[in-house]
Amino acid sequence: MSQETIEQLECAQVLARLFHRLDKADYEGVADQFSTACDWHRQGKVLANRAQIIAALQLRPRHLFVQHILHEVVCDPAGPDRMSGFAYMTVFRKEFDAPPVLPLPTERPDMLISWQAEFIRENGAWRVRHLSNTSLYR
Repeated sequence: MSQETIEQLECAQVLARLFHRLDKADYEGVADQFSTACDWHRQGKVLANRAQIIAALQLRPRHLFVQHILHEVVCDPAGPDRMSGFAYMTVFRKEFDAPPVLPLPTERPDMLISWQAEFIRENGAWRVRHLSNTSLYR
C-alpha cells in the first residue's frame, strides 16, 4: 500500500471517528478531530475552535438519538500535508424523553447529506480543517 493511500485512509478515519464520537455524545472527542484553527459550518453557524465546537454540541437535547451513517468517503491529496474529502451521509434522528430502548422500530432516514472536508496534518496527525455540508434530501 502506498503512503498516499495510507494517508487517504487516515483522513477517512478522522471523518468516521468524528461522527462516531458525535453519536456517542463524546463532544471532546469530536473536537479532537479538528485542527486548532478550523471552520465547521454547522446549522447556520461557523465553529472556529475547540471551545466553540464543544459549546455548540452541549446544546443538543440530552436524549437525542442520532446515527450518522457515513459512506462513499473519498479523500484526495491537495498539497503538502493537505487532503480534500467528500462523503455522503444518511442520518437517522429521534428525540426521546429518556434514553431509548434498542432496537428502535425501523423508519425511513431523516436526511441524506453530502459533506465537503479539508484535512491538514497538524503535529503529525491528520485533522479536519474545514467541514461543510449540503442537504440533499429531508
